[in-house]
Amino acid sequence: MPGREVNTYKKEQNMINNIHIQNFRGIKDCTIDDLKRINLLLGYNNCGKSSVLDALFLYTSSTNPRFAMTINWVRRYMHNGPDNMILNFYQLNPDATIHLNGIYDNETKRSVAIKYHEELSPTLQVPRNNVSAGNDKIYTLSMKTTIEHTDKSTETYETAIQASSSHPENTVVKDAPKTYKETLHCIYQTASDPYHDNSQLYSVILKNKQEKFVIDILKEIEPNLKDIVLADGELLVDMGFDKRIPIQVLGDGIRKLLSLIISIYYCSNGILLVDEIDNGIHYKSMPVMWRALLKAAKEYNVQLFATTHNIDSLQTLCKVVEEKKDSLWEENIRVYTLRKTSDDTLKAIKSTYKQFNHLINQEIEIR
Repeated sequence: MPGREVNTYKKEQNMINNIHIQNFRGIKDCTIDDLKRINLLLGYNNCGKSSVLDALFLYTSSTNPRFAMTINWVRRYMHNGPDNMILNFYQLNPDATIHLNGIYDNETKRSVAIKYHEELSPTLQVPRNNVSAGNDKIYTLSMKTTIEHTDKSTETYETAIQASSSHPENTVVKDAPKTYKETLHCIYQTASDPYHDNSQLYSVILKNKQEKFVIDILKEIEPNLKDIVLADGELLVDMGFDKRIPIQVLGDGIRKLLSLIISIYYCSNGILLVDEIDNGIHYKSMPVMWRALLKAAKEYNVQLFATTHNIDSLQTLCKVVEEKKDSLWEENIRVYTLRKTSDDTLKAIKSTYKQFNHLINQEIEIR
């Protein structure tokens, strides 16, 4: 049942074990090994933390080419044309193929190659009013996904999204076959819109009568909170008043924690990516956040990737794990400090929990 303690982790199903990123955004090359259930990404501003999350999202959803375009929409860049298509390529060079290679479930290999191509349209445009229509161009962003299973059998899927110079707002999508079922289920909670889809996701929890698990966690921050319901697409909170109030009134801390917990529930047996995981959380509420995340990730078999640069949050995580005195929690935490070299290689310096805890206790800078 949700909310109960279990002594062992469930099978590490659908967990990414390592990822190799090439020619993506400002990253020429990056390898991250020995990934576990809880993976924290640290580093200076603009070192590439968010880009690693973006790459992981495209890796898990490579058979849906729409995401190669919409990944930039979360940053309010709402365009479909060629300028948007080449944004993900290293140094905006579309000749440098993006490669996302990794292993999940310990043995299953997935290789993703993203390419850009443009050509003249085969359709002839008739001049109007004695003015030449010019040559229409077709811009294509293609994704080739190769999956090698443990029995050495291989599947290959080629998908694409196209736009034209005459109608860049319209796109044509070539999807993977309908028979293909994606095994890597992933949710991405971005820093720019961490509350996106909260109402929709919470409705699933209500339908499955699992809201008590969420309410009990939120009560640790707001003891007067009695329940949360969905009305006309809006989350309303019972605080003991005559009427329920919108959850926005309670502030960002409650909303952020709610968003994290329902996202973990919704991607059960999957992967959750969170940019700036502790943004909006008061330092006094961080123990609640980390206890809830560790418990929920274990309960629902979710692999978590999160960025942070908050020292209070890192210290709190160490204290929460120390209080638990559970070696399984320690074994399932990895911390990666990202450092960019002069040639745009992104080095991921790994710390196990014990190493990370030692650095924190000795007040050695690891961010």
